[in-house]
Amino acid sequence: MTTTDPILFVGFPAVGDFVRCHSAIQIIAERFPGRPIDVVTSPVAAPLARLMPHVRKGWALAKRHQRPGFAERGRLVRELRKENYRTAYLMTSSTKAALMAFMAGIEERIGYPQELQFGLLNRFPVGWLAHLWAFGPRKTRLFEEVCSIASLGDKPAASTEWPAPRLVVDPVELDEWRQRQKIDAGQPALALYTADIENFRSWPIERFISVARDHRDRGWAIWIVGGPRERAGAAKIRAAIPEAIDFTSTPSIADAMCQIAASTMFLGVDGGISHAAAALNVPCALIYGLNRPYVHGPVNNHVRFIEPPLSTPSWVKDTRGISETRVREALAGLSAGIHS
Repeated sequence: MTTTDPILFVGFPAVGDFVRCHSAIQIIAERFPGRPIDVVTSPVAAPLARLMPHVRKGWALAKRHQRPGFAERGRLVRELRKENYRTAYLMTSSTKAALMAFMAGIEERIGYPQELQFGLLNRFPVGWLAHLWAFGPRKTRLFEEVCSIASLGDKPAASTEWPAPRLVVDPVELDEWRQRQKIDAGQPALALYTADIENFRSWPIERFISVARDHRDRGWAIWIVGGPRERAGAAKIRAAIPEAIDFTSTPSIADAMCQIAASTMFLGVDGGISHAAAALNVPCALIYGLNRPYVHGPVNNHVRFIEPPLSTPSWVKDTRGISETRVREALAGLSAGIHS
């Protein structure tokens, strides 16, 4: 292999998991600074690839009824062959993903053989055998798992840490978005991400409204971000705060990233959009269920997590125990940091 041979990176299909994969991409880029890195992920997450430093381009692997189509995989394999990839890093333990890299003629195929893909994978991280027996819930965070694959099991030095994910929106693109949307760049904006308000991960919508109304009264713009699952919450917020802007019908994830990148602060719950907000370096206050932030939350240092009190019984999964006062305090702390 040469120092310019391209690398294929097979990421996860979900937005939040794919964003977390950027930590591994940064590790690979540091180890092989002259080798281009291309990524494969779902059509939903693929547009994020162009916002990731060190990524040359993204391949979208379409799905049919939630199952990858063999015809689609065959077409992608033929395209991958043309690129002459010499190394593939597979974050997912899917046998189909490993088979795709094998059929594309990629010599070095790195990953965990969780589905016993011996032969399809031919290089494993240190400690792969212990990982093989980690059935059921993961013994390590997804963040640590993808970094371990990228580093082949080598741990970072005692004085360093694995890098946090980063997404970067071009400033020119961001300015053009503001102009199209007639956004006043001088007005602070609070972005709200409610997720599905019927889901246990969400926070009571009346509390979102109360916190948003406080900021509106102090001159902040209120933006509601997300997609179809967030529209019910957006309708309730706009009924109470007509000035709020509902972005949940945004046609592209590129626009969604502009909405978040242009906001001053982000208030959200457990979900992929929250990972994107953290990676965009927006100050985030994230509401999570008990004991969920460490395993499922973003690892970026500027994120503040608000969890239910430790006295909450372990069988209570929702976030109703989190008061408006605690959320306001977290946002006030973030705001003070912005203006300091």
